[in-house]
Amino acid sequence: MAIRRVAVLLLVLAIVIQSGCVSVPKVPATKYQPGMGEVAVVPTIFQPEINFEGFVHNKGEGALVGAGGTFLVCMGMMGHGTCTGFICGPALVLWLGVCTASSVVGGTVGAVEAPSGEERRSAEQSMTSVLDAKTIQESLRLQVELAAQERDRVLIPLAPQVMDAVQQQKDYRPLTAEGVDTVLEVTLTKVGTNNGGINPPLRFYMEAAVRLVSTADNRELMTESYRYSGPAMKLAEWAANDAAELLKAIETGYQVLGAQIFENTFMLYPFPDRDAHSAGFMGVAFGLAPLYPPTRGALTGDKIIGSYFEWTTVNGLRPTLRWQPFPRDVDVAKQPEDMGRISNVRYDLVVAEEVNMAPGPLVYRREGLTDASHTLKVTLKKGTRYFWTVRARFELDGRERLTEWSSTHYIARQGMTAPSVYSYRFKTP
Repeated sequence: MAIRRVAVLLLVLAIVIQSGCVSVPKVPATKYQPGMGEVAVVPTIFQPEINFEGFVHNKGEGALVGAGGTFLVCMGMMGHGTCTGFICGPALVLWLGVCTASSVVGGTVGAVEAPSGEERRSAEQSMTSVLDAKTIQESLRLQVELAAQERDRVLIPLAPQVMDAVQQQKDYRPLTAEGVDTVLEVTLTKVGTNNGGINPPLRFYMEAAVRLVSTADNRELMTESYRYSGPAMKLAEWAANDAAELLKAIETGYQVLGAQIFENTFMLYPFPDRDAHSAGFMGVAFGLAPLYPPTRGALTGDKIIGSYFEWTTVNGLRPTLRWQPFPRDVDVAKQPEDMGRISNVRYDLVVAEEVNMAPGPLVYRREGLTDASHTLKVTLKKGTRYFWTVRARFELDGRERLTEWSSTHYIARQGMTAPSVYSYRFKTP
């Protein structure tokens, strides 16, 4: 027993050291923010990479043909993106999910009879050609604009013919005549699931790319990428009830990516101090460190390590979470002038239930907390694991700003939405 405990300690120490010593990525660009002027959101006409791993290959290549045929019928029913008007925002988001879900069902049927290689290639080509890229990308644009509306930020609407012209030419200079100073170009680049091993949980993901372009000279001001890592479920769970969970994951992915793209583009203020700092015994934090409950080391999923270090048991079903106040002393030392001008510091907090060693349903969210501690107002489940994270919200020179979400690894700041597997952790008694 003593030898095993020593081995566990050494392994956790190695994980912590690795988390803190890997080279830190570049600081996100934000200097453009005060001079953005009037902004319009423009989606690209880009065919995203769609790869639902596990869905189409789990029962042989026959599944791919079934998926392709059903996808053709489903998208044909939609009319290839002919929907117009504001109501089509959520409709387009949902329809992508419906067609994807339908292809899963079709894939199960198609797996009964294995196709030839030529049939498989034909089905792949059919799926790619019929999935309307404009429809998919328009959904992401609408979610970014919805996030802007919720923050009372007015964006410049563009007429469909104007949008089509700039999308085709990739030249945003003509938009100066529309009163647009800056274009926020958004692209959904990837959507699907990934896995490994024999019948493992399939993790849903969506990725997006963003460019900010000045219309005065078509000059790129900023480029970033974002990744939403959604729930992980086994194939049977994803496919149950006509793939209702997959549909929900797609819709949530659009919403989360849209909100993060808006917030980071317009409001992000990167932590002045970017280094890893101790967060208790063998714990590392990037951002506002957790004071209670502590998070120890990186998430490994190992049962022995987890029982000792990874999931601290809180003292009740409505725990009081505490974290470092902002600005930290290290932030003041790095940026004394900015930190001396900030006011109205508040905090945003999110808590998600753990499912298959990753954040699952969001069970709690609060914005604008005035203290660096908060007692949850809902009763959590007994004997359940949770991820949580926090960020600071404040005013600087008359503008509202947001820090990055705090985490246990620097990689979470590379465009990952929150909460993530690198968020803080606890379990209930």
